Amino acid sequence: MVELPDVQNQEALLPLGLDKVGLIGIVKRVKITRDNEEFILLPSISAFIDLPKNMRGIHMSRSIETIEGIIEEISYRPVGSIESFCEKLVKTLLEKHDYASRASVTMESPLVLDVRSGETEVKRQKTYRVYAEGMGERKNGEIVTRTFLGVSGEGMTVCPCGQEITRDYSKTMLRKRAREFNINEETIDKILNLIPIASHSQRCRAKIMIEMPNENAVSIKELTRIIEESMSGVTQDVLKRPDEARLIRIAHLNPKFIEDTARQIIYRSAHKFKDFPDNMEISVEVESMESVHGYNAFAKKTATLGEIKETLGLETSKKEL
Repeated sequence: MVELPDVQNQEALLPLGLDKVGLIGIVKRVKITRDNEEFILLPSISAFIDLPKNMRGIHMSRSIETIEGIIEEISYRPVGSIESFCEKLVKTLLEKHDYASRASVTMESPLVLDVRSGETEVKRQKTYRVYAEGMGERKNGEIVTRTFLGVSGEGMTVCPCGQEITRDYSKTMLRKRAREFNINEETIDKILNLIPIASHSQRCRAKIMIEMPNENAVSIKELTRIIEESMSGVTQDVLKRPDEARLIRIAHLNPKFIEDTARQIIYRSAHKFKDFPDNMEISVEVESMESVHGYNAFAKKTATLGEIKETLGLETSKKEL
């Protein structure tokens, strides 16, 4: 049998190294056992390594074999977390591609969780998106890795600016009819502080990514709670009229800009994970699907836990990953 030439190992046509070469959009079924629950995910997986300047190409088949092999393995023995799954892929990629010095793997998948909603606390399903990322690098003959876990979810925000404009108009109208209704300035203020004031509202989508100090250090449900508690209100797919009225009332008594939501997520994360290493990275993205504008609003913050705690005046832990 004639031995086929190894074209990938040929000299590169141009001596330029590449930061990332690999595969994107590989969809596979992954089974995760976490938080005493079993999750079936259908993630889109992307895997990359760097390429030295002298090599013409990477061995793509080794990358897909790595993914297929580990998927096959966990189909019989589920992994404890998607971030450890990414970490395993990263290590195996570098073991199979001995010419590479760095590797990275990303995963994104819908995730359906059971939640309690409404005043009757009826159990319903709610869909979030879960993210994981693994990065590996050769250092002093060893493979050093970093892993991240993330979640995105949606809520409702109410514009404080629009609400103040409405409040000012309402106050002006009540003043004009104060004698008719037999009310004074103090009563007007009490009324306006009691009732929800109209404003425009919108769906708001937030994503948080946390660097993991160890496997299962952060639960997916903890991250969804941080996101939803940072909004004006928590949205649901099914709302009975009393639940809808309650959501509107609560949201309009808790107006938030997109900037407020982003800062709340950062603040809650810093408190929730205050004992984690200070060099742990946290990234937050928030997008508001604007209802009265033809564009969306966006906010983002990436920092270490130590930097956030220092800014907020919180005690730092001094531990490192």
